[in-house]
Amino acid sequence: MIAKLKNILRCYAVGMGIKETANTFHISRNTVRKYVRLFISSGKSTERLLELTEEQLREMFGCTEFRHREPSQRQLELDALIPDYVARLSRKGMTVRKLFNEYREGHPDGFQESVFKRAVRQYRFHTTVVGHVEHYAADQMYIDFAGDRLTVVDEMTGEVKKAEVFVAILPFSHYTYCEAVWSQRKEDLIKACQNAFQYFEGVVAAIVPDNLKAAVKTSDRNEPVINEEFAAFAEHYGCAVYPARVRHPKDKALVENAVKLLYRSVYLDIEGMVFTSLDELNTAIHISLLDFNEKPMAGRELSRRDMFLRGEKDFLRPLPEKPFVMKERKLMTVGKNCYVSLFKHHYSVPREHVGKRVVILYDADTVEIYCGLNLVATHDRCDIPYTYSWKKEHNLPGHYGPYDKDLEELFQRAAEMDNIVLDYLREVDGRMQYPPKSFSSCRGILSLEKKYGTDRLIAACVCASQKSEYGYQALREVLEQGDDADFLPDEDGTVHAPAQSAPAPVHKNIRGREYYSVYHKENVKNDNSNENK
Repeated sequence: MIAKLKNILRCYAVGMGIKETANTFHISRNTVRKYVRLFISSGKSTERLLELTEEQLREMFGCTEFRHREPSQRQLELDALIPDYVARLSRKGMTVRKLFNEYREGHPDGFQESVFKRAVRQYRFHTTVVGHVEHYAADQMYIDFAGDRLTVVDEMTGEVKKAEVFVAILPFSHYTYCEAVWSQRKEDLIKACQNAFQYFEGVVAAIVPDNLKAAVKTSDRNEPVINEEFAAFAEHYGCAVYPARVRHPKDKALVENAVKLLYRSVYLDIEGMVFTSLDELNTAIHISLLDFNEKPMAGRELSRRDMFLRGEKDFLRPLPEKPFVMKERKLMTVGKNCYVSLFKHHYSVPREHVGKRVVILYDADTVEIYCGLNLVATHDRCDIPYTYSWKKEHNLPGHYGPYDKDLEELFQRAAEMDNIVLDYLREVDGRMQYPPKSFSSCRGILSLEKKYGTDRLIAACVCASQKSEYGYQALREVLEQGDDADFLPDEDGTVHAPAQSAPAPVHKNIRGREYYSVYHKENVKNDNSNENK
């Protein structure tokens, strides 16, 4: 009698009702009410009462024995079936309603659905014992993906695409965040966790994933192996990754319950709506999520948002100044043309690395190329397919870039020599009308400086301009024939140029034919004296 009394008190302490308790122990409801009433009037806690001796309990609750009711034949038959029914509930798609229909088919005179459900609930209550888990403010963030996906319709093609629904919950306040992403891959998971931190306006001490492949590489009871990219993300935000234990559903009960609640709120709110983009879908989700977090929780006066603002927000760690940028990795061999490809776009690598194996680290903005541990090239990310990103310092073979940019470099070199050369090149560029042809001609003109010198190149540009002859071949002919000699300055800087319809430009470097002749004779004399020696 005393043992049954203690069990009654325990059931009442955990919230079991009078009717359910009476049916569990096969005693009358009035008897249960009597002992509950005596328990309340005693003013003692359940723990204190259970510590009392048998004599003390008899004195407090009376010595009358419980009126025991023998179970009926129907009850015995149902009790024998319940363990198998409860075991089958773990199967996918199985429900209590389906089990009840099966029970009534085999037992037409059996109990009604309400009694059947109560029997299942009582059995599960007594066979599934769980401990209380204490949650602390700003300690953990549970994450998972909902089982049911949402749809996005392509406006142009009408194609229906499935989107995953990411869910995050702070167990202390039950404050919830969710959004739609295209996949459960690590890049989408990391981005969703980032958005969750932004939504909560702070960072927790640990992220608790449900052994998602994008977060956990290898599951282990003692020390699971975390995915490198997800670990780097957590380190950037200063938090740990603490996966839920495998085959321990109670470890993730809160987030699974949050998913069920979102089915009844967010999913119902957007049911029937058609979305043509992921952003459009997430806008609708966040509107419904706002209402979900601001509604009072069941059995409480406060909402999730109220609980968060009052007891948790101030304990969150501050967000870092810069968001985490995930870098992807790709192995490639540098081609003979000194390029590597990433998403059909080509990036240059110094020519000494042709044929070598390199590692490409990339994010949304930058592409870094490593040969071993050495960074050999850095480019701005470009996703235009079948185009090339190159750098001059990579010393690539042949021409490798836009001609307009190269022409500007040639013009800059010409300006350093003299504006006469610059004007001549610009005139050549204007007459050629085709950038590749113009580039080749201007490059050839500047190359004449190595053979003839700067002064003669300047004089040749003046001579060719007066003849209205523009181009590499025209300028080379002037230099080979010595026609530029008339435009070379003499020792005092004067130019004795032939009479022309247009006056020759005056320049300090134009010396005249005489100076050039004397200069040539002196060079010949010096060469002869050296040979005699």
